[in-house]
Amino acid sequence: MGKHTFFNALAWPTHFKEIKVNILSGFIVFLIALPLSIGISVASGAPPSAGILAAIVGGLIGSLVSGSYVTITGPAAGLIVVILDSVTALGHGNLQTGFRLTLAAIVIAGLLQLVFGYIKLGTLALAVPVNALQGMLTSIGLIIMIKQVFVLEGIKAESKSILMQLIEIPQRISENNLEIFMIGMVCLATVIIFNYFPKINKIIPAPLAAVTIGYFFSLFIDIEHPHQVSLINMHFDIGPKFLLRVPENIQDFFIFPLFENLFSSEFIIAVLTIALVGSIESVLSTAAVDKLDPQKRESDLNMDLISKGICNTLLGFIGGLPVISEIVRSSANISNGATSRWSNFFHGLFIAIFILFATSILNKIPLATFAAILIYVGFKLTNPKQILSIYKMGWEQVAVFLGTIIVTLATDLLIGILFGTILNFIFNIIHTGKIIDLFVIRRSVKVSGNTENINVNSDCVFSNILILKKLIEKSNSQNIKIEFDKNSFVDISSQMLLTNLKTKMHQKKKHVEYTGIEFMNVQSGH
Repeated sequence: MGKHTFFNALAWPTHFKEIKVNILSGFIVFLIALPLSIGISVASGAPPSAGILAAIVGGLIGSLVSGSYVTITGPAAGLIVVILDSVTALGHGNLQTGFRLTLAAIVIAGLLQLVFGYIKLGTLALAVPVNALQGMLTSIGLIIMIKQVFVLEGIKAESKSILMQLIEIPQRISENNLEIFMIGMVCLATVIIFNYFPKINKIIPAPLAAVTIGYFFSLFIDIEHPHQVSLINMHFDIGPKFLLRVPENIQDFFIFPLFENLFSSEFIIAVLTIALVGSIESVLSTAAVDKLDPQKRESDLNMDLISKGICNTLLGFIGGLPVISEIVRSSANISNGATSRWSNFFHGLFIAIFILFATSILNKIPLATFAAILIYVGFKLTNPKQILSIYKMGWEQVAVFLGTIIVTLATDLLIGILFGTILNFIFNIIHTGKIIDLFVIRRSVKVSGNTENINVNSDCVFSNILILKKLIEKSNSQNIKIEFDKNSFVDISSQMLLTNLKTKMHQKKKHVEYTGIEFMNVQSGH
């Protein structure tokens, strides 16, 4: 798999300063990752231990078998909806059975990711239509926020449909458990405020601040013991059902998969959704983190996919959530000076140590605290700035974006992203006039001295742009000039990929120039 191998991944930093900075960064990421991993697990309909195991394995194993340098591997908010849908659909109302069946789906999804990596499908995710992808991420963010509002309020949703739950929220305001709601709102305000002050957030991560406040609220109100409290002439039940429950016996962390009904439509859909959505998110996150790496190193996306496949196959067997390359934790990792994958290793090690010696602390944190953290994460996933940029791209992009969201909310993620992709195909067929043009790029190549001219006289769309990308990357010339025919149509996804590719080639001391078309000013939301 190229320069990334199991052996050189194990190489220890050569200088004490490098060891120190990676340990420190790993410790800070641990403070962020632990509450996030638990919150993601609870929101996924899984036991808290599943998210903890995922963070530990993602750190300890994911760092040793990796195609990237400074990414953090762990459970991600983007897979909450995928896992929750799987647990619900496979369990038919029984969450415990549903989770064990989902673990079996994670095992097979992990094996699929291994295959994806070995046959070099990792880079294909880079060509996913950007508007459909952003629609999917926005849908995930909306679903997370809607579902976590009920936890924040201390009540349970009565509706199963996400759209009906949205309608249900204002109708049940009077049923709020105000005591729990107040804790959740204070924690939410804490997360928002800390994120508005990056210097403070770097010293004390927002999730850590929120769980600390929630912990002291829990002790002050004595949530651990059932009782009633009075507030504004109203009475509210308080008790341990509002607290996190993590097994204090390490053996209880491990839950084993249930391999039944492997050929049912629900199981097959669960496997495909976990494998595809997880792979796409992970590859895009890894590529995005590469842009933030101060050393400008380029990850082996196929090897990174193999790494996720190994981790997920193992996690499915022991009771953990699937993992991806997580961009928020990776950004924190880089900002705290990480130089190698050892910071990922240390973050997993610190979580393992904490669980061995301090699990009882976790069981005093209110669930509303994790709901507050996830509501903010969900809001960030919706990415309002990206929504505005899509609006500026034109009505077709808006149609795909909104269509993906509506179909996802009404059905599920897999159908939603397929709908968005098909809608993109339809619009591209209208522009190009021929279906065959969606899969080929007609071009002529001339090399003169140190300059290579590639004349493109066909349309470039998300389904064929990787052909041109490969041509540019394989060029031996220092100067690469891509001349587009004045009648060529280049869709937004292709423009974004080519813009990012130009930056990447510049880092390799190669100059890439595009002529014949004017690119829109678009920002990658990956």
